[in-house]
Amino acid sequence: MTETVHSQQNKKISKPPFRLRRFLRIFIASACYVLFGTGAVLVGIFFRLLSPVSFISPAKKQRMIRWCIHKGCLNFIRILRFFKLIRYHFDVESMHAVSPGHIVIANHPSLIDVVLLLAVNKQMCCFVKSAVWDNFFTGAVARQAGFIPNHAEQLLPMAAARLKAGENILIFPEGTRTKEDNVLRFKRGAANMAVAVNASIMPVVIECYPRALKKGDKWYNIPQGTPEFTLRSGNLLALEECIDRTLPRPKQYRHLTQYLENYYKKQLSTDTPVPPAELKTH
Repeated sequence: MTETVHSQQNKKISKPPFRLRRFLRIFIASACYVLFGTGAVLVGIFFRLLSPVSFISPAKKQRMIRWCIHKGCLNFIRILRFFKLIRYHFDVESMHAVSPGHIVIANHPSLIDVVLLLAVNKQMCCFVKSAVWDNFFTGAVARQAGFIPNHAEQLLPMAAARLKAGENILIFPEGTRTKEDNVLRFKRGAANMAVAVNASIMPVVIECYPRALKKGDKWYNIPQGTPEFTLRSGNLLALEECIDRTLPRPKQYRHLTQYLENYYKKQLSTDTPVPPAELKTH
C-alpha cells in the first residue's frame, strides 16, 4: 500500500516537468517563427528601398536576394537545431556536383521543406503564390529574386528562360504537403514543365521522423520526440532515361508523372537507391 502511494505521488510529481518542457518548446518555437518572420519583413523593406537603385544591376540584386534568402533559411534551421526542435542531415553532394539549368523536385512531408531546400541551395528559382507576389514587401523580394508567380500566363516561357540562363527551378510535384496516410499523389505540373522545356530533373528525397508539421498540423503541434529531417539527392535524370520521347506529348506527361511517383515510392521504401532504369514506364 505504501509503495502504491509513493508511485502515485511520483506520477503526480512527474507531470509538471513534462508540461513545462512542452510549454517551453512551444514558446521557443513561436519565438523562432517570429524571428524568422521579422527577418523576412526586414529583408523585404531593405530590398523594397533598394528596388529603385539603378547602379546595381538586376542580376546582382537577384544574386544578393537569393543569398540573403539562403542565409536566412540556413540560420533559421540552425536555431531550431540549437534548441533541439529539429535535427537534420543533408546528403546532397550529387545535387551540387552537376551543372545548373535543371528542375529540382522533392516530396513534401512538412511545412519547412522549402526552407530546408533553400538552406542547401544558394541560388534557386521558386514559384510563389499570388499572396506573396502581390504583397507590398514580399512581392518586391520575389520580383527582384527572379522568382516566378504560379499564376502567370507566360509561366512556361518564363521557366524555360530561367533554365536556359543556367538556373535551377524548385517544384513540389505533389503540389501540397503529403497527407496523413503518407501516400504520394503527384500532379502533372513538374512532368509537364520538364517535357515542355526538355529539362533534366534532379530528385531530392525528404524524410522526417517522427512526422512533424505535416498537412493539417498547426505550427505548435510539436511531436514529443525531436523530428529528424534527412535530405538525399539522387542522380540527375535525363528525360530519355525515364520515358519514351517519341510518344505524343500527353502520354509523355502521364508516363513521366508515373515514373517520378514510382521513383519516390521506391526510394522512400528502401535505404538503397533504386537505379532509374528499373523504373522506366513503357
